[in-house]
Amino acid sequence: MFRRLQDKAKSVWGDEDLSCISLNPGASAMHKLRPQPSWDRTCTAAAAAGLLSELQLLPQFSSVELEKQAEAVEHALTVLLDALTNRRLRMGRSITRKMRHTNIQ
Repeated sequence: MFRRLQDKAKSVWGDEDLSCISLNPGASAMHKLRPQPSWDRTCTAAAAAGLLSELQLLPQFSSVELEKQAEAVEHALTVLLDALTNRRLRMGRSITRKMRHTNIQ
């Protein structure tokens, strides 16, 4: 996804350096719930919300009100997280990941 954004930026602005985008390699709050595809990947929707917030800072996007869209995505993530948490609790399941120990020999 990031590569496609870089390609688009290069075709539109002639520059693939997207200084407004910061990549966070940490796990998002959504990925502390199970089942999730990977502990070390950030949630795509959370990344999209962050991207919208950061794009709002660019002068050419400031009039588009991307911040409102980012807030809507963040709110939806909060609702989804609450729903998933409540569902797991209702089913008697853990809502946190257990660290897996592997023996490397």
